[in-house]
Amino acid sequence: MRFSYNWLKELSETTKAPQELKEVLTLHSFEVEKIEDLGKNLEMVVIGEVLKVTKHPDADKLNVAQVNVEPSLQPLPASRQALPGREGILQIVCGAPNLKEGQKVPVALVGAVLNPTPPSNSPLREVGGNMIEIKQVKIRGVESCGMICAQDELGIGEDHAGIMVLPEDAPVGEKFAKYMNLNDSILEIDVLPNRAHDSMSYEGMAREIAMLEKRIVLDNDEKLVGKFKVDNSLKIEIETDKCPRYIGAKVSGVRIEESPIWLKNRLKASDIKPINNIVDITNYIMLEIGQPLHAFDANGIDEIGVRIAKNAEKLIILNGEEINLRNADIVITDGKNPIALAGVMGGLESGIKEDTTEIILEGANFNASTIRRTKSVYNIQSDAAYRYERDIDVNFTERAMIKALILITEIAGGKVETISDNYPVEIKNWEIKLELERVDRLLGIKIGKEDVINILQNLGIKVVPENNIVICEIPTRRIDLRNQEDLIEEIGRVFGYYKIPTKPLNGKVQVPLKNKERELERSLKNIITHLGFDEIKGYSFYSREDARALGLNDENHTSLLNPMNPDQELIRRTLASGLLRAGKKSLSYYESVNIFDMGKIYAPKNNSLPEENLILSALIIEKGDKGEQFFALKGVLESLLSKIKISDVKFLAEFDENKEDALSFHPGRKAVIKTSEGETLGVIGEITKSAHKYFGIKKMRAAIFELNVGALLGEISGEKIYTQLAKFPSVNRDISIVVDKKMLTSKVAEVIVFFGGNLLQDVTLFDTFINPATSERSMAFHLIFSDLERTLTAQEVDEKIVEISAKLEEELGVKLRK
Repeated sequence: MRFSYNWLKELSETTKAPQELKEVLTLHSFEVEKIEDLGKNLEMVVIGEVLKVTKHPDADKLNVAQVNVEPSLQPLPASRQALPGREGILQIVCGAPNLKEGQKVPVALVGAVLNPTPPSNSPLREVGGNMIEIKQVKIRGVESCGMICAQDELGIGEDHAGIMVLPEDAPVGEKFAKYMNLNDSILEIDVLPNRAHDSMSYEGMAREIAMLEKRIVLDNDEKLVGKFKVDNSLKIEIETDKCPRYIGAKVSGVRIEESPIWLKNRLKASDIKPINNIVDITNYIMLEIGQPLHAFDANGIDEIGVRIAKNAEKLIILNGEEINLRNADIVITDGKNPIALAGVMGGLESGIKEDTTEIILEGANFNASTIRRTKSVYNIQSDAAYRYERDIDVNFTERAMIKALILITEIAGGKVETISDNYPVEIKNWEIKLELERVDRLLGIKIGKEDVINILQNLGIKVVPENNIVICEIPTRRIDLRNQEDLIEEIGRVFGYYKIPTKPLNGKVQVPLKNKERELERSLKNIITHLGFDEIKGYSFYSREDARALGLNDENHTSLLNPMNPDQELIRRTLASGLLRAGKKSLSYYESVNIFDMGKIYAPKNNSLPEENLILSALIIEKGDKGEQFFALKGVLESLLSKIKISDVKFLAEFDENKEDALSFHPGRKAVIKTSEGETLGVIGEITKSAHKYFGIKKMRAAIFELNVGALLGEISGEKIYTQLAKFPSVNRDISIVVDKKMLTSKVAEVIVFFGGNLLQDVTLFDTFINPATSERSMAFHLIFSDLERTLTAQEVDEKIVEISAKLEEELGVKLRK
């Protein structure tokens, strides 16, 4: 958040310079990321008065102005022409359409260096980076000594429609930065969520600064009844426990107009755009106290209701968007219809307008998690929601209403007619017992009792010492302090962690047990990377359409109650969706794609948390004939399994995808991966035509495998088994057969292995061809025979070949090719 140094200085009463504050805050509280000097580039910008305006003799859209920048000089008579270079009076060529005599304007003198936003292309300036220098130049033959500036040219706004016109009482010759209160520094402070409830405001940050300087500020608890009459005549109905407090005030006789300069400057310093005096006051209070406020046009609103929205109710919000409300949203109503999305954004119809004369000012507190979900569902970003979702002290509403009503009566001329405060259950301070001995034990250093008490008191905590215990009364604004460990953490950071000496551990450091699953994860990633695959990380969620496209039952998923968007409704049961989307994107840059992902999938279980399984999944997308991608990926998979010492696996092409709970694959290019004992390790296959079309993969084919890492771990033996090298030579034979084209290779291989017996050591398919004329398939296998105890004879091997051939004809009806 951006903080004005001048504003912080006023509230905290600090005398430290911005750089000193940065060091103290960063050391004890929050990181100050940057310090920006607002007036740094405005040293040579002064307030001038336009004495005379004449048309440029050689340009229809340009004027020549005589501008007084010295307070001691009197305006020139209309008949007298000012000369360039006369002290105090500048001749400036200007093309602004709103330039008039008698105006007070900001004037950049020759030599001024500005940092505009956005950069301009004026011929009066030279650009170096983003910096622009003002020079004395001739424009169409007329001397120009300076520039009359627009807001964007000064870097204080975005308006470039015309020059910036100042109020009539602006003092001629005064430094523009001083007049506009721009002699200020902006501190960009990173307020973390655990302290957003009390420190994302000027008062909260001022308390922090004063506390570090061992002072207490802003500790007074003003009451609404002490400042205004609270008669509760404005009807406020709270129908949900998600709104613990609602204060409404009706104010009449307001004038909607531009805010004073000091108010606009303070808003701009914190990156909030001024709108009108009423809206600006609510934003100003939000910045100062941390409590969002909202003002309704009171026309037609006689009562206020706070309730949960009904499904299908509609509301047009301030940004012009119409939203369909859900029965999980909190809404503000006029007694019947919604007029605001509570804690997020007001309604357009009830917003402040130029002719508004009567308003209802809202100060309320809403449930943080509800606001967070509502903001996310509708993708609405607002300063109010940003604060509400981080939780706010319910008692901030009272302080904010007091200050806002005072400003409205002073600036907008309003009169407070009635105030109602609906506060069903009062939130009070709570107590924590702090053991002094525990402070020393947890921090590792002895801090004196008086020092502890002083630190706590400077934090705004009331303390009552009782021997070695301190009873602490925690103010409601410190929502984060709930036990004595929280207090000890506060004591430690204020005391200074850098003061706590570093000590070596007293106990022995034991080497942790090996995490076998983690080791296997790393090993699998290294292996598949070396096999030519790049890692991606997919989302843990996908849409119902994704699940259906992949052949999965979208109902058999764990779904999110409040998804970020409809495309992330289901918790994933496969990594394929993320891989295919990443693969489609990669095809824009590469001719083929080899990628993998490793992550958890989640299978729903009745009345319990989903079952989690770690999965390794890989994808190949490339051009080629049918099946090439599948067999290429199968080769990668076999190599991967062999490197982790898993070799006894089977690829079974006939399997029930629903029973295996697997993706739908091409019927002729798919397999379930099982061990010899029947344990399922994963699946592999080419995705279906419909999936290719859904994911936008055209004229190419995609194959995927998914392995259960937990199942792999169960198959890897911790023992290293060595097999001696063969002492006797092996005998190689080839066998060629003709089968029906639908015959599975695995079935043929099973028969060969079974009848090959102990002598057959390996079977490899090395050639296959489908005859389109006969619908027959030719297959050729390479067989290796050997015996560890002796040398085989050619006759023995020939007899085995004959036996295998006969059994193939008998069992499968194949034909031998001679």
